[in-house]
Amino acid sequence: MSTSPINVKGYVVAVPRLVDARQARVAIVQDDVEYRIVPRGAGVDLDDELSVPVEAVGLHEEHEGVHYLTVRSYKVLEDDSWIEE
Repeated sequence: MSTSPINVKGYVVAVPRLVDARQARVAIVQDDVEYRIVPRGAGVDLDDELSVPVEAVGLHEEHEGVHYLTVRSYKVLEDDSWIEE
């Protein structure tokens, strides 16, 4: 299971807690892909940003078809014009 650094832009959504083995409570959805946020480091703060567009930088890991992101840093985007890019 390898990790690779990526940049993800999308909306923060809630994840049902019982569903995830790694205790992810939120995810960022980009291009119909859900990146579950590992609740460590900067990712813990994303719990307070539900339904907000963000850009996150972190380490991506895929395990059994589920995408995980360990967030190193993120910023709230002021608008969602990036959606049409």
